[in-house]
Amino acid sequence: MIRLLALLAMAIPAMAQACPAPSETVLFHSCWGEAQATSLLLPEESPVPKTPAERLVVTGGYTGKDVRVDEKPNPVGMFVHRGQVINPTLARMDGIVILTSNGNLEVQHRMRAGLAGQRFDLTDLDQRRAFQQAARDSGATVFQSHLLIVEGALDIRPPETPKRAIRRILFTDGAGYGIYQTKSIVSLYDAAREVAEALSPTMAINLDMGSYDYCLATRSGIEVNCGVLARENTQKLSNLLVLSLQPRG
Repeated sequence: MIRLLALLAMAIPAMAQACPAPSETVLFHSCWGEAQATSLLLPEESPVPKTPAERLVVTGGYTGKDVRVDEKPNPVGMFVHRGQVINPTLARMDGIVILTSNGNLEVQHRMRAGLAGQRFDLTDLDQRRAFQQAARDSGATVFQSHLLIVEGALDIRPPETPKRAIRRILFTDGAGYGIYQTKSIVSLYDAAREVAEALSPTMAINLDMGSYDYCLATRSGIEVNCGVLARENTQKLSNLLVLSLQPRG
């Protein structure tokens, strides 16, 4: 299935020397066209709408064992959805993903998160509240996860007892942002090293996988299931990351 996805993705040309070409590991890059990033809050925004547009839908932030009101799945860590604070609690994860209301995406560190022209240390309660208010006012989406690369340097240590799995990573580089998927079952540390060697990203953050692995890719009007979960099997997920693309020219 990953190979089929890569073949479909090859229809999208790399647009510049710094822009990585589509492959079995690079599932999406914003440099392939005019990109838009958004999210879906589940179950409120399920099922996932179908579209003929070029698009990749993947699991974003982690989902916890606790639940929200009406037994809805709860995102792990601070989660804001289009200006609505779903979970105000900051988890012990350094990574912050910010999706602006106009579709831009940034990966940042929680101690220097930038939004609406300001910088916030989210470990400080007053600054965290101010950040969440800025997210409300601007209609931004925010979620947390584990940072793997910060300013081009690895931000993870080799674990003593590594867990191995296929890993999916959101990264940023000089050409924009993209999604990288490991070639094989690896530890999170080895996944970070793999993407660093392959793409030299500026920032990289882990996305939820394992039994929460949801992945739909639409290329040239054809939708491919590139994950573990079936298209309609979103019951235990709390959120999805949606990356859309309009080819240039």
